[in-house]
Amino acid sequence: MVEHGEYSIVLNDRLLNVRLSGMFNELATQKVCNLIQQDIEQLSGTSFVMLLDCRTYEGSTPEAHKISNQFLLWLNAQSCFARAIVYSRKLYFDIVKNEQPALFGLQNRREFFKLSEANAWLTSQL
Repeated sequence: MVEHGEYSIVLNDRLLNVRLSGMFNELATQKVCNLIQQDIEQLSGTSFVMLLDCRTYEGSTPEAHKISNQFLLWLNAQSCFARAIVYSRKLYFDIVKNEQPALFGLQNRREFFKLSEANAWLTSQL
C-alpha cells in the first residue's frame, strides 16, 4: 500500500503550520501524525499554536479517521493553547467532526473558511 494524501508541516517558532491536501489513507495519516509529534516534542513543553490548513483536503478513509482521532487525544494533552482549522467547505468539517470527536478536546479552537482570518486569530492568541 502507498500513501494517499499530500501534506506539509512547518514549525516556525511557536506556530505549527500543517497543510493537508487530497484524500488520506491510513499510511499518510500515520506519517503526518508522527511528523507533527516530532515537531511538538522538539518544543520540550513550550506552548504553541497550531494552524491546520485543510482548504484542499478531500477526506479520509475510516481507518485514517481512527488514527487521527487517537492522535488528537495525545495532542489535546500537549501545550497547544490555540488551534485554527481552515476548510473550504463546511461539509468536510462536518464529516471530520463526526469521525474524530477528540477534535473538541481543545477548548480554544476555531474554524475558518479564510486563511487570513485564521492567521490573524492565531496571532492574537500568541
